Amino acid sequence: MLSLLAGCPSNPGTQKRVKQPALKNAPPIEHVIIISIDTLRADHLGCYGHPLVKSPNIDAFAKESVVFTNHLSAAPTTLASHTSLLTGTYPHTHGAPKNFFVLGDENETLAEVLAKDGFDCAGVIGAFPLDPLFNLDQGFAHYDAKYTIGHEKGVVDQHQRLAEEVTDAAIRWLDKRTPQKAPAADRLFMFVHYFDVHWPYEAPFKYRRLYGETGSREKGTMENIERARAMLAEGEKDPKRLEKALHLAKALDNEYCAEISYCDEHVGRFFEDLKKRGIYDKSLIILTSDHGETMHEHRKYFSHGMTVYDSEVHTPLIVRFPGKLHAGKRVPQIVSNVDIVPTTLHLLNLPETTRMEGTSFATIVDGDLPERQPVFAEATKPWWDERFHDTSGWVNQKKFQCVRSESFKYVARDPDQLYGFYDLQVDRDEQNNLIDSTDSKHVKLIADFKKRLAHWQKQANPIPAFEDTSPETQRKMHDLGYAAAVNDPVDATTN
Repeated sequence: MLSLLAGCPSNPGTQKRVKQPALKNAPPIEHVIIISIDTLRADHLGCYGHPLVKSPNIDAFAKESVVFTNHLSAAPTTLASHTSLLTGTYPHTHGAPKNFFVLGDENETLAEVLAKDGFDCAGVIGAFPLDPLFNLDQGFAHYDAKYTIGHEKGVVDQHQRLAEEVTDAAIRWLDKRTPQKAPAADRLFMFVHYFDVHWPYEAPFKYRRLYGETGSREKGTMENIERARAMLAEGEKDPKRLEKALHLAKALDNEYCAEISYCDEHVGRFFEDLKKRGIYDKSLIILTSDHGETMHEHRKYFSHGMTVYDSEVHTPLIVRFPGKLHAGKRVPQIVSNVDIVPTTLHLLNLPETTRMEGTSFATIVDGDLPERQPVFAEATKPWWDERFHDTSGWVNQKKFQCVRSESFKYVARDPDQLYGFYDLQVDRDEQNNLIDSTDSKHVKLIADFKKRLAHWQKQANPIPAFEDTSPETQRKMHDLGYAAAVNDPVDATTN
């Protein structure tokens, strides 16, 4: 069964295409490859400063690339954020407020744009939230979404696949490409999606003892994750319970890290295959994530989707140019995943549509980036509570939203009047809410960010989308760990 998202006026049809000024030092890009590691927090990679996580292949890739240290995802949910990544638009424009939605054809994906310019476009998908059913495959000539975990007697019980299988599928497609099957075989666009880091955290056995001391380990099952959520919530009123809850949450964090190390191995294997084929150094290669995961930093929210804390929306963005241009450069300016499509088109000297809301950061090839305006992100939960569900306009309008610059963040959820303001220079984990600060600098910034958020909210004009509420789709999502709403807290705090 499909239900139409109410209150969503359509955007205009065909949009005028706009070309950015030519770049002086544009590198010679033959291919474009985007790798997305679902649920990967930026601060859980070695190249972003994590003291323990072993991510040698991604770290080596980062040394050859430009690392953006303040990259924000538009939403902390798989479909909403990946649609922003591949269209250059915020959810309140592309129309997918959360998983389960079937995207409108009016959306124009990067694959559609590049296919028109002669690129051979392939997607390799790690899990059901990006299934062709949801129409994100627009523009891809090849879209491999075959799931294998729990496969027995023709039945798949989790509708995802391991990183090893994702890399194998990407390599198989490269093996099969011929001039006959791909007339423009000299140019390719690949979107490769890994899902392993997403809960449950159950990496292959050899990785499960990488982190944590003997006796302090816990299996990263959905049961344990749900138990950690409940214990952390209960621990707010019981210090002894909280101590046990934090112990469990940190043990699960170790299993999350193990998934990262496992995924890193097979991302590295994909890189090696690209090198053998002579593709690697001719490509614009972008490694990123759709969202992160709140662990023990914000006690009630061991998950993603409910908040716009950096634990959920601060994600890696590592960009490698042909010839290792600007290798090792670290960029502190704020950027968003809605910027990736306009940047890619700018680098290829292709026009973008006026619907795109991102800002190209391609001028990095000509030197330092100019100052970027603050960016936005929106939570996608709670979707089951009428207090936070806007039926008159954009459905996510009453959920947590934020405005973020390099140094500060303002967050707001109007129905229950929860507001926060954080100085990220000294408070990366957003534990000290400065919303009532009397510091003149803070007062001025809060007022400015409030105005920016209000203006951004007014721009909501989503393309109509349908929610697939069929029992089959609900079952497949539930099998992946998308539990019932009662397992997710609503009474968010801003510390």
